Amino acid sequence: MPASNFESDKFTSLVGYWCLPSGHLNDDDRHILTDLYLPILGIESFSLYLLLWEKVPNKELVSQRKSHADLMSLLGIDLRRFYQARIKAEALGLIRTFQKKDEIGPYYIYQLIEPLTAEEFFKDDLLSIFLYEQIGETKYKLLAQKYAQSDSILKGSNEITKDFLEVFKLNNNDLINTPSQVASIQADFTKKPQNKKVALDTDKVPQLDWEFLVDRVGQLYKISADDLLENQELILSLHAFYDIDENVLSNLIGSTSNIVTNKIDPVRLKKAVQDRFEKNANISVRQQVNETVAPTTDDKNFNRSEQLLLNQAKKLRPAEFLAAEKQKSGGFTGTVESNALRNMAMKDILPTSVLNILVHYILQTSPTLQLPLMETVANDWQQNDVKTPEDALKRIRDFQSRPRNPKRRYNKPRRVEQATDWSKVKAKVPKKASPTKEQSDLQDRLRKLRNKDN
Repeated sequence: MPASNFESDKFTSLVGYWCLPSGHLNDDDRHILTDLYLPILGIESFSLYLLLWEKVPNKELVSQRKSHADLMSLLGIDLRRFYQARIKAEALGLIRTFQKKDEIGPYYIYQLIEPLTAEEFFKDDLLSIFLYEQIGETKYKLLAQKYAQSDSILKGSNEITKDFLEVFKLNNNDLINTPSQVASIQADFTKKPQNKKVALDTDKVPQLDWEFLVDRVGQLYKISADDLLENQELILSLHAFYDIDENVLSNLIGSTSNIVTNKIDPVRLKKAVQDRFEKNANISVRQQVNETVAPTTDDKNFNRSEQLLLNQAKKLRPAEFLAAEKQKSGGFTGTVESNALRNMAMKDILPTSVLNILVHYILQTSPTLQLPLMETVANDWQQNDVKTPEDALKRIRDFQSRPRNPKRRYNKPRRVEQATDWSKVKAKVPKKASPTKEQSDLQDRLRKLRNKDN
């Protein structure tokens, strides 16, 4: 590998590092890592990723950071092998690497990303095909059956889980008027909410009345203000992304909370909000989405359809815009792509209107949204100073007018037909038939992944 790629002038064993977790690694994630990622990562990259999770700081300060020599000693590898292991994890979306410098000196920040769910993994063309090539047809089918079983067993079932107030009976007067002693104790524990930034630059969403939400959730569901504060960033994000008012949000928080501990369950809460959105969005998007609205921009550089697109991108939130785009194509908003869009929105990389143009652009070449491709395009746009939806359309034009260069393209090939029988994956790329442009692009990306082992 060329020295420039190895970063030999900057990356030494004496340089420090700092781990920044994104979420947390649970037992299910570890199983997926072992079954699906390990065959692609290799043992050194796999071990490095798990070791970095173990090195996530607890109460340490950045000034007390360790050097890379500490990691390499534990792994028993040299600097070059460490670098190869790291970039494999980066290529698979498990690590994001940043450089920074302070008064002590330069250091690297490793943001640790949770692995994809099994469903997301198998739906990803590159990952699923590369895994198939690494382990063969028999093992691939066994893994697919293993992770499909848990989902299939719930199909056709009806959830009959009871909520708190369905099981435990409380005095109606106490529910409406909190006893003075309880209110007094709650006041002692109540903290003022921190000013956390919600990564959606829209003026259409009214500010959440946090105190009202705390009072309502506390009275109806006995969830503490401290617990709400711990989950404040998630709650504000859901409010801004889906435009949910305090009453609906409090009901969703209460209905998904742990009835034993009276604690918020973030996973169930996100799922409930997502299910509610999908149900409403897939039945009917807001009327303004389907109406033909005269374009507000008079820019001669854009035709009428582009002006209508710009107008819609500026008026709608990402969730609404996605639902509208899916309805235009006769599709529906799915859980995986809605989660991908929400994750992208919360990164605060692109303004909302620009994110909407990104959604439109990707859906022209792929039937669904996928986070890795969204991040690739967003990264290109950020580097090229794309700040408005007009800038985004111009960037797309520039990109499409360039001569073909597989190394610079961020268009993902059209999605290969998903077969219920995993054994059909062999048919995705004919061996002897003359490859199409889409297949050539996919082969180029696969070749880049394979070259990382060399």
